[in-house]
Amino acid sequence: MAERRELNQERLKNDVLEEYVRRCKPFEADKNCELKVAEKQLEFSQQDALSLLDFDLKQADDVYRAQRQKLKCKMLEDTRRRRAIVEQRLMALNDKLKTRSNFKVEENSDDFADLKGKKLHPKLLEQQLRRAQKRTRKNFNFRHLSGGVLPTPERIVSDVIEECKKLRRSRDREEAVKRTMEEGVDPGIHITIMEHGQKLRCQTKNTHGEDADQTFEVGDAVVLISQLTEEDFFGFISEITSDEVKLVLVCGTHVRVAIARLRTGQCILHKRPKAAAIIDNVISPSGIATSLTELLQDPPDVRRRDAVLLNRLKRKTTIDIRRGF
Repeated sequence: MAERRELNQERLKNDVLEEYVRRCKPFEADKNCELKVAEKQLEFSQQDALSLLDFDLKQADDVYRAQRQKLKCKMLEDTRRRRAIVEQRLMALNDKLKTRSNFKVEENSDDFADLKGKKLHPKLLEQQLRRAQKRTRKNFNFRHLSGGVLPTPERIVSDVIEECKKLRRSRDREEAVKRTMEEGVDPGIHITIMEHGQKLRCQTKNTHGEDADQTFEVGDAVVLISQLTEEDFFGFISEITSDEVKLVLVCGTHVRVAIARLRTGQCILHKRPKAAAIIDNVISPSGIATSLTELLQDPPDVRRRDAVLLNRLKRKTTIDIRRGF
């Protein structure tokens, strides 16, 4: 019995068993046919899905383009409308300015008749300023000035002349520096940065031809002399780099001085022996910071902003008098 069963199993493995051939072979053929049909259906379904996806994407792209074009036209129309309104306002303002300017020229033509063909000198400028002040007082109310004093024509003319002299001296210095650089002459100022930006060494020649050597460090109290404005600025060195020196002035302002300006002499640095000394006897010692740390911890600009916030609710009692001229 066992031998017969083993023989049947062997025949079944070799597909020669009579009962297997008679019953299972037809189903195997049907199975293969059904698999082929299913594969074809899957292929057709994938093709249909891809075609539907392409159609949906094209339709969505068409809708997007149409909405984009509609929005673009709407925005352009709004822009054109606003631009037309602004242009109309500008044209109206230009017409008003032309009318007013022509009227003013005709009205004040006698005031400027004296200036034609004459050389400008202080007396003539003072006379014209007095006339301008009289016209301004007629059209502007200065009663709300609290303790304000209007500058006299003499003061204005002297300030203008002094500023012109400063600009002329500054221009002469710049031209001299350019000529020195073009000729290759040593300007006599040597700047060296030492200890990886911790120290700055300035070697200059004084009026007697002697060498003056100064070394600055971060935190030193210095005086910055500007040849352009001809003013002295007191502060502390906060940082030294290869291109510039950063300072914090006693008023809290941060200043950057280029190394190139130090080399050309447009800016000069000097050490201040005592940071707490009175500056020109104007500021009290208690109002001056004695070190960079103290200045950064309590900067004066913060106190100024606090004072401004406190005074915002108060009535403004001063104006810029320059607006009246």
